[in-house]
Amino acid sequence: MDIAVRAVNVSKRYDVYRRPIDRVIEFFTRRRRHDVFPALEDVSFEVQKGETIGIIGQNGAGKSTLLKLLCGVTRASFGTLETHGTIASILELGTGFHPEFSGRDNAALNAAILGLSASEVRERLPDILEFSELGSFLDRPVKTYSSGMYMRLAFSVAVNVDPDILVIDEALAVGDGHFQKKCIEKIREFQQAGKTILFCSHSLYYISSICSRALWLDEGRAMRYGPSLDVVHEYETFLRERDREKPASAVAEVSEAGTPARFREIVVCDAAGLPRDRFARGEDVHIRLRIESDVPEQPVHVLVGIHREADDLQCFTVGTHADGLAPLSGRTEYELTVRLLDLPLLRGDYSIIAYLGDEHAMAVFDRRDVRPAFSMTGDRFEVGMISVDHRWELEPASVEAVAPSR
Repeated sequence: MDIAVRAVNVSKRYDVYRRPIDRVIEFFTRRRRHDVFPALEDVSFEVQKGETIGIIGQNGAGKSTLLKLLCGVTRASFGTLETHGTIASILELGTGFHPEFSGRDNAALNAAILGLSASEVRERLPDILEFSELGSFLDRPVKTYSSGMYMRLAFSVAVNVDPDILVIDEALAVGDGHFQKKCIEKIREFQQAGKTILFCSHSLYYISSICSRALWLDEGRAMRYGPSLDVVHEYETFLRERDREKPASAVAEVSEAGTPARFREIVVCDAAGLPRDRFARGEDVHIRLRIESDVPEQPVHVLVGIHREADDLQCFTVGTHADGLAPLSGRTEYELTVRLLDLPLLRGDYSIIAYLGDEHAMAVFDRRDVRPAFSMTGDRFEVGMISVDHRWELEPASVEAVAPSR
C-alpha cells in the first residue's frame, strides 16, 4: 500500500531566550545564552494513503508542532519527514488570513496559496463560500470574526480545494453543533473518496469513531501508535491515573458534620457476590452499598448513577424512590445491593455516582464517586453506549420487480 506520510526519528527543538537582547549578545560573544525546548523527540510513524489518523495528547504534548512540520510551516531539527500529495490544513485559527481582508478575499487568497489556479479559484469559490454559511459576514474584514467564524471559513477552504492530505488541528472544537455535524459529514466524504486525513482533537469520541489509528504524544514523545480504540483506552487510563486522588473502593473515612446518614462502602461485585471490576457485555453487575445512620428514625433513599469515564456522560440512574421502594429506616446500618441485569453497555470504563437522600429523595445527605468503578470488555469497536438486541431482515424482491420486460 502507498505511503502518504512517513516520519522517522523526527525531532523539533526551539531555542528559548529569556530576553530578546540575549540573542544578539550570543551572536557576538559566541556564548550560549538560551535554553533548548524539545517540542518533539524521535517521533516515528507511517500513514498509508486513504487512512484517517488521530493525534491525541495533553496540551503541550507536541501535537500542533507535528502538524506544522507536516504542513511545512516549520522544519524539523532532526530526522526525516516525507509527505506524498497535496496538503490542505486547518491549523491555528486565522493562520493564513489577512485580518484586514474580507472573508471572500481571504478564501480566494487561501485557495490560491493551496495550489489552485486563477480559473480554479473562480470555479470553486462559490462552493467554498456556500459551505461556510457566513452570509453577509463574507464581505466584512476577518478581524471582526469570532473564533467559530474563522473555523468555518478555514474548513470551507481546506475541504473544497480537493487535497490529497487533509490536516485538521482542533478546528471542530470551536464550531457550533450544526456546523460540527456538517464538518464530520464532509470528513466522511473524504474518507469514502480515499483521501488521507490527520485529525488532532481532544474529543476522544471523534478520534475513536472517525480514525482507524491514533498517535498518542506526551511531552513531545510518541507513547503509542496503533488502533484508535486501543490507544484511546490507554490514554484514558493514563489520565485517570494522573488525576486519581482516592482509591476506587470509595470508602468514606470521615462523615460530614450534620449528616444523619452516609455511605461507608461501595463495592462492585459479580453475580456470585465476589468483588470484580471487569465484565463482558450482557453480564450481571451488582453494586453493594453499605450505609451508616446516626438517626435510625430518619428514612433514606438511595440513587445510583452510571457514567462513562471517557466523557462523563450519564448512562442511566436507578433509585429506590423512583422504583417505588419504601425508604430505609429503623436501623443504624444497612447493606443494600442493586443488581444491574444483562448490562448492555459497550466496551469502556464506567464510574459510579451514588447519592443518599431523605424520604422524599430531595435533600442529599451524602454523595460518593467511584472513579473508575468497572470496565466492560469486548473485541469489537462499536460506536455509542449500549448494545441493543436486534435482527436484520431483507424482504424478498417482488415478482414484478424481477420479471423481465417483454
